[in-house]
Formats: sequence, structure tokens, C-alpha cells
Amino acid sequence: MKNKQLYPTLLSILFIATVWQLISMQIGFPAIFPSVFNLIKQVFSLFGSEHFLLIVFTTILRGIIGFFLAFSLAITFATIAKFSTFWKAFFYPINLITRSIPVISFVLIAILWFSPPYLPVFIAIITMFPILYQNILTGLEQTDNKLLEMASVFGKTPYEKFVTIYIPASKSFIFDGISTAMGFGWRAIIIGEVLAQPIHGIGTAMKQTQAFINVSELIAWTVIAVGVSYFFDSIIKLIKGIHLQKRFQETNTFEIFSFKQTIDKVDINAQNIYKKFNDKSVLNSYSALFDNETVSCIKGLSGIGKTTLLKILAQVETVDSGEITFQKNNHKAFSFQDVRLLPWLTVSENIAYSIRSKHIRKQEIGSLVSFLLTKMELNGHGQKYPHELSGGQQQRVGLARALAARSAILLLDEPLNGLDNELKIRIIDFLSEWITTYQPLVVWATHEDVKLKNLKVREVYL
Repeated sequence: MKNKQLYPTLLSILFIATVWQLISMQIGFPAIFPSVFNLIKQVFSLFGSEHFLLIVFTTILRGIIGFFLAFSLAITFATIAKFSTFWKAFFYPINLITRSIPVISFVLIAILWFSPPYLPVFIAIITMFPILYQNILTGLEQTDNKLLEMASVFGKTPYEKFVTIYIPASKSFIFDGISTAMGFGWRAIIIGEVLAQPIHGIGTAMKQTQAFINVSELIAWTVIAVGVSYFFDSIIKLIKGIHLQKRFQETNTFEIFSFKQTIDKVDINAQNIYKKFNDKSVLNSYSALFDNETVSCIKGLSGIGKTTLLKILAQVETVDSGEITFQKNNHKAFSFQDVRLLPWLTVSENIAYSIRSKHIRKQEIGSLVSFLLTKMELNGHGQKYPHELSGGQQQRVGLARALAARSAILLLDEPLNGLDNELKIRIIDFLSEWITTYQPLVVWATHEDVKLKNLKVREVYL
């Protein structure tokens, strides 16, 4: 814990202890309201008691079982609700009722249904489920659709999108829900133990000390319960901050010609494409033939439909009428004007994200990533995160990601935004070499003059 957080925490604890001690001195009856020093002594005496570890472990085990069952149900139902409006509406009253009924009502009813050891687990599930469900669903619903669109372009399956985008994007909501649910859950478990009185448990120990009017020990067990809750809250915060990186072996042995592929003719035929947004026509009876023998540069004023056309070619935007035909199994790559990097991945991980084949060795991926970092003049930035880069650097990462896919169709939407003229020239020279080697079908939306070496360039105006 950083000093900025440690000092206020210690000061708060000291304040609570001081107020407690003053109240104890004012009451003057240690048997009813023990002093801080007697309470500390009582807590330490519990650590040495015969069944202390078994009591604490049993309560923790019930809490963990209850949490995992509640979390499994919550993430399953929330995922179903995210992708189905029917099931979202179906689950809503169930969640509302579960969240609204007082815990004590569940406890009193559950006493009649469950044997003592299982009642606290049931109470934990009922208490934690609605909190976890709502937080997970909120996180899934607030996932950026632009990132999902990017993943679709690079051929990610629904499962891959769920694991690499939905879950990381929902991470903050999920962990906040876990923290809140665990806080309520521990209290509910102990309430269940107090009323059901299973053989072991912190709640059972509290009930027994209360029966003997041992206030010091009762409060000491309360302190233990608070300590358990604080311990797990700290663990949750620690896990929340962990980032599992895919470590690539950095090497500069990659050569642009090392991934040779059979070059076939690739074309896309757009016939009478019509697209409008609201009442504004963006593409009106547009027709064009694109192939990999010529680089097509789409020209036109801002807002005229260049980006829309690229999205239609990438099949992430539908047409109102018309037809797009292209060869099957021609993978597409897209360098987006608005970049769309995954903020929870490093620069190297973002570049490697577009690689489809699961059979490429990590060493080869690392070699390709390092090569593209060098060519994009981003050496030393591989382990940084997108927010640590400038706009121009982010643009180059997006371009490198599109190239790393080595797809048959390469769609470029203003990929040189934010670059100075000299850097643009060097990047264009590299793109000329890359396109000459792999010969993808290239459609390049730009407002600038693009001069590619040894390549035929066709300007298409919208």
C-alpha cells in the first residue's frame, strides 16, 4: 500500500480506537464494554484457542463456496441477458425480488429448508448473486462496440471476443461487484451461522459467547470477522491490478520475405451500393471493382463516405441495397482512422492481436511484432499501453496491427494521421515494400496524395 493510502488508514484506525477507549472509560463496566487493551488481549487469546483455525477456516470455506456458486450463476445469467432482450426482461424481476427481500427473511425460511452446515452457503448465494449479476451485466453492456467491430474484422470468434474484449472491458465493474458482494456475503454467512449454529463457524462462536454473556470474546470474534473481510477485500484489489502479459521473445531476425505465400488474384466487386444514415444518403448507386493489381486510393471530402465504404468492404456495415461480391476465405485487415486499440493490452499485444493462426510459435510472433515496431519507428514502446502514446504513435500501432494480420484484403482509413511529412515518407516507403511482397488487395481512404514505389495507384473519387 502506498504511503498516501497508508497514513489515512492508520489515522482512521487510531481514531476508532481512541473513540472506543473514551466510551469504555465513560461507561466504566469492562464486562459490558471492554477497553481497547482488553479487546486486543482477547483477540490474541483467540489465536491460541484450540479450535480457532478450524472455526475461521470453516467460515471462510462456506464463504468461498457461496461466492463461486453465486458468481457462476451471475456471470452465466448476465451473459445470457446481454445477448438476449427476452432473457434480460425475464431475469429482471427475479433479480429485483432477490435484491429487495431482507436477508433475515431468507434466513428464517432457509432454517426450515436446510441443515445447519448448508444454510450459511445458501444465504451467501442469495445475498451475493443480485449484486454480482447487476455489476457483470452493466459491465458487459458498456463494452465499446467499436472494439467489438475491430475484433470482427480480424476474424475473432464470439468466444474470443468475450474473453479478450467483453471480460477485460467489464473488469472494473466485475471487481467492484465482487468487492461489494463479498462484503455483504461475509455478514450474511455469519448471520446464518448465528441462527443455524452449525458445529463450527465464527457465527456459532459468537452465539456461544453471547449465551455466556462474554462481551469481550464476542467483540473479539467480530474483529476476527472484520479481519477476514478486509483480507479478502485486499486480495480482490491485488488481483484486479494484475495484468497477465503474453511474453514474446524479442528478436530482430524477421525478414519481410520470410513469410512467403502463394499470391492469387483477389478482387471485390461492388455493384449499385446504396447506403444512407437517417435521411442522408452517403453512397448512392456506387459501383467499383477493386483488385490486388492496383492500389485503390479513395478520395473525397471529409464526411463524403470514405469510411463507410471501407466498413462495407470489411462487412461490418451493411448496405441498404446493392451487392458486394468477393472470393470466400479472403481475410480482411483494417487500419482504423480512430485507431481502436485495446487499452488493457500493451503495444506489442495489440499488434499481435490481429494474428489469426494459432499454430504460429511465440518466437515467430515476437519476431514479426519486433520487426513492425522497428519499421513503424516505435522501438522501446512495445511494453507501453496505448494511453502512454501520442496520437500519431497510436495510429502507427493500428497500422502495424493491420499489417501483422497479413490478410488478402488490406483496408486503410487515413493511416498516416498525426505523422509529420518525413515520417510519412518513410512509412509509405515501407508500405510500398510490404504491398509489393504480399500483394494484398489495398483500398486506401485518404485526402492526401499517396506515392507508392513500384506500384500502380488508382484514385477513386466519391
